[in-house]
Amino acid sequence: MHRLQLDTDCEGPLALNDNAFELCRDFLRPRGDFFFRQVSHYDDYLAGVLKKPDYKAGTTLKLIPPFLKAAGLTNAMMRDYSRKTVKLMPGAAEAYRFLHGRGYPIFEVSTSYRQFAEAVGLELGLDGERIFGTELDLDRYRLSPAEAEELGCLQSAILAAAPIVFPPEASSPDELAGPVREAIAILDRIFGEEIPALEIGAIFRDVEPMGGADKARALSESLTKTGFSLAEVIYVGDSFTDVQAFEAVRAGGGLSISFNGDHHAVAAAEVVVVSDTAWPVALLASIFQLWGKEGVLEVAAPETSRKSRTLVLPEEVIEPIARGLHGGVFNLYLSNSPDRDRLVRESAAMRARLRGEAIADLG
Repeated sequence: MHRLQLDTDCEGPLALNDNAFELCRDFLRPRGDFFFRQVSHYDDYLAGVLKKPDYKAGTTLKLIPPFLKAAGLTNAMMRDYSRKTVKLMPGAAEAYRFLHGRGYPIFEVSTSYRQFAEAVGLELGLDGERIFGTELDLDRYRLSPAEAEELGCLQSAILAAAPIVFPPEASSPDELAGPVREAIAILDRIFGEEIPALEIGAIFRDVEPMGGADKARALSESLTKTGFSLAEVIYVGDSFTDVQAFEAVRAGGGLSISFNGDHHAVAAAEVVVVSDTAWPVALLASIFQLWGKEGVLEVAAPETSRKSRTLVLPEEVIEPIARGLHGGVFNLYLSNSPDRDRLVRESAAMRARLRGEAIADLG
């Protein structure tokens, strides 16, 4: 029997929401959905096209809080909204009840604001001490009427700019259309000069999104809490913000799983899951506990004559998993497949099917 610790991203593997997008959509009127896409794609530009030095994945969650404050949101409102709007991944409640019953330590490592990460954790029976998320305390900031009015003008300027869209393979600002470069210049000025000059700009100094290196650090902290090693970890993620945690787990001998992941996650993980239910995580965790990482990799490998053994799970394990998987989609692959582009397309299609095109497009 192998020891096992499960660390998992929140949005995607556990919940179908994009909480930050939904906050903007529902509270930043008008066209809060477009506003969020503009800021999110600007974030993507800085990270993936400009490749800004020391830029942190997930910075969208640092950029939007001044506007949420101007819309009148409070900590209590964010908690209440998050709890009312949680949409769990199908099968998540039952699968994680099963996992708790197996005695695995489970951690949630989320880029989401803590208010939402805790709302999901509450639904899944996770200990608050085992939840990592982006800390945002809107109540500690003062916003004067004059600054609120100024933020309204800046929000209008972002909405009036051309849509920030570019192909995923873009690698230089010179490859972007002129109107897109002009829109980026507007956001450069707003987020680089105008908001930092306001009192509310203190949020930019204080909010540190849980992404990239921070998720890897949270993973390390979770191991400190339990005394487990990286070789005993399964890490489940679905986006660019999980890549550094994937890399740490792989380097330490643990197992990294892309769950309906984007192209970054598919490339960085060892195993790729495409599914419309959370139960594959329970299955792979059970295989890992009984057969180790090599057992999971053997199950994920293509069928060949070299597959020399059958991995047998106890009846009390396989029965609930089989019921959970029944009627659902569950495709399992090794990430080093020669047809990785197909895996990316299949994974992206499942993301869009489950979470909707608007959220799936945000990465």
